Amino acid sequence: MDEIVLKAHSTLTRCVFIFHGYGADNNDLRPVGEEFAKALPGAEIHLPNGIESCDDGFGRQWFSLKNNDIKIWEQAFEKNTPPIVSHIEAVISQKNLEYKNVIFAGFSQGAMLSLSLGLKYEVEAVIAFSGLLLSPNECVHRKNTKILLTHGGEDTVIPISAMTLTQEALMGVGIDVKTAISPKLSHGIDNYLLGQAIDFLKML
Repeated sequence: MDEIVLKAHSTLTRCVFIFHGYGADNNDLRPVGEEFAKALPGAEIHLPNGIESCDDGFGRQWFSLKNNDIKIWEQAFEKNTPPIVSHIEAVISQKNLEYKNVIFAGFSQGAMLSLSLGLKYEVEAVIAFSGLLLSPNECVHRKNTKILLTHGGEDTVIPISAMTLTQEALMGVGIDVKTAISPKLSHGIDNYLLGQAIDFLKML
């Protein structure tokens, strides 16, 4: 899988996978990866490219969003999961790490992927920028994964209600969830949310 890798600055203790949004590519979140690398000097940062060309004719995607139906999104996500998981497991096996030494982060569609796979495989932590949880009935059980949900208060692509519903589903089974909202932000990551994510990482 095509990816950008930012090497650890000290002895390797973790891998962080950062998944871009729909229609973007791995360069889109490289600045986020560089900030995460400063916060976690023992982490190797991986920014993979989406596994398919985007349906809309630009950038990449992790799974199709052709139909505005979350059930169809879930089916598309499940179909595309195997090669993503295979890549992650190949990386962490090579580094002699386990899922408990892994952090997932993502924006929008990448946040959906991060939450769903992160809970399924019980990674150390997940940072979801402007996302929502796919297939909650399948992956929401009591887990040790720590979660940070961030969102723009004026997001019209994925409304902030999606964050609230995800938070409620996770807290309902005792999962440790923190949230951060940037009131005037639309669909994006600003300095405030990035700062909240870095603070979250430093407390792990």
